[in-house]
Amino acid sequence: MFVLQIVGYKNSGKTTLTTKLIEYFTSIGVRTASLKHHGHGGVPEGIGSTDSEKHRSAGSLIAGVEGDGLFQLSKKNWKLSEMIEIYKIMQVDLLLIEGFKKEKYPKIVLISQEEDIRLVEEVSNIKVVISRIPLTQNFCPFPLFHITEMERIYQWIWKEMRLKE
Repeated sequence: MFVLQIVGYKNSGKTTLTTKLIEYFTSIGVRTASLKHHGHGGVPEGIGSTDSEKHRSAGSLIAGVEGDGLFQLSKKNWKLSEMIEIYKIMQVDLLLIEGFKKEKYPKIVLISQEEDIRLVEEVSNIKVVISRIPLTQNFCPFPLFHITEMERIYQWIWKEMRLKE
C-alpha cells in the first residue's frame, strides 16, 4: 500500500485536492482510500452519544457499529499506524491521509498563500510541493507544481507508486 499525506494550513485546499486524487485514481482502477484528521477539536460528527460510544466509554477497547453498509470504529487514542493497518486489511493500493502534519509518512505540502511557505520548514518527509501562488523551482529542493497542473500531479504520484512496488 502506498501512503501519501496531504498537509497544509486551514483552507489550503487539502480536501479539494484529496477529492480530485481519489476521483482520478479510482477511475483508473487503483484501490484508493482516504483518512482525514479531524483537526478542529472535539469528536468528529457521527460518533457523539451513540450506543457504540457508550460501549467504548464503559470500557470496550474498540466499539464498532454497522448499519446500511457503513462500518464505524470508536477507540480512544488511535495511533496513525494502527489506523493504517486497518486500511492494509482492506487491500488498499493508495491511502491518502489528509492532515496529521507531524507524522512521518511521505507528504504533499500545499501552499495557498505567502504565509504558508513556512510549512516547508515545519514538516518532515516532504516529497512534493503544490502551490496556488507562483513559486520558482529554486524555492525548495522538492518537485514543485502549481495546483492547475493536475495531470502532472497525477503522473508524479503514479510514478512514485510504481517505484514503491
